[in-house]
Amino acid sequence: MVIKLLILFHYFRKNIYMHKTLLLFFGTIFSLTISAQNLVVNPGAQSLPRGTGWTVVSAGGTTCIPSPTNTFLNWTMIPDGDPLLYPWDHTIGGAGGVTFFSGCSVANRGPFELRQDIDVSGDAADIDLNIIEYNFSGYIQTPVNNQPGGQTDQGRFIVDYLNAADVVIGSSYTSSWQSYALGSGATWNLYTNTRQAPVGTRKVRIRMQTQIFANTPAINAYFDDISLVKINLLAVTLVSFTGVANDNNVQLNWKVSDEINLAQYQLQQSADGINFNTIA
Repeated sequence: MVIKLLILFHYFRKNIYMHKTLLLFFGTIFSLTISAQNLVVNPGAQSLPRGTGWTVVSAGGTTCIPSPTNTFLNWTMIPDGDPLLYPWDHTIGGAGGVTFFSGCSVANRGPFELRQDIDVSGDAADIDLNIIEYNFSGYIQTPVNNQPGGQTDQGRFIVDYLNAADVVIGSSYTSSWQSYALGSGATWNLYTNTRQAPVGTRKVRIRMQTQIFANTPAINAYFDDISLVKINLLAVTLVSFTGVANDNNVQLNWKVSDEINLAQYQLQQSADGINFNTIA
């Protein structure tokens, strides 16, 4: 991916035609996400104590008795990989591990919700310059297909962008409800969304929701491997740029940080602001 940042400065000198000098940042970014940090705490439900990093807004209120749902604690469950009823853990690809699970309930209840607020205020300056995107991803499995009436338990993701007053700004990402009856199959399904953070964003809230219908008591919608990754839209951060007119010349000075696979800098000059020639 090629990234270009164009910054136009105007210098005026008495009795001299206006000079327009362009600093062109030119860089090739091989990948911004290979080593990017996942901002989600406890993304695969594996951390102890179980439920670390997440806030239980609501969960099923019925005691889970059958194995493995009897391992339910703080919106998590240790699955046994039963191919007819319960999922394999997506993180490790086998029995054991831990998945997100909203518990057990009487029929026709929900939505039940688990959420996590991620503080992105450290990116405030770049967010408000519209140069930050966040990539969300997560998995849902709804494997149970034997519910009466054909309507099966379902789950979905919601991602909100909040300002400093915890008010949702811009449009949220809301996945479709996933259920076996709606064609999910019994496998894990990936949901992703990449968007530019709205100006004023200071938190990103990730929400998992479930609903139960006729087949009680387990709420058969499972979640795993949740991710939120920051993507810088520029290959470099411009710290400062100054210019000083000196006779017929202009001395330019710039300072940058956070270079990512930046190939080169180019200086271009134009007399009309339309056609530019490279001068350095």
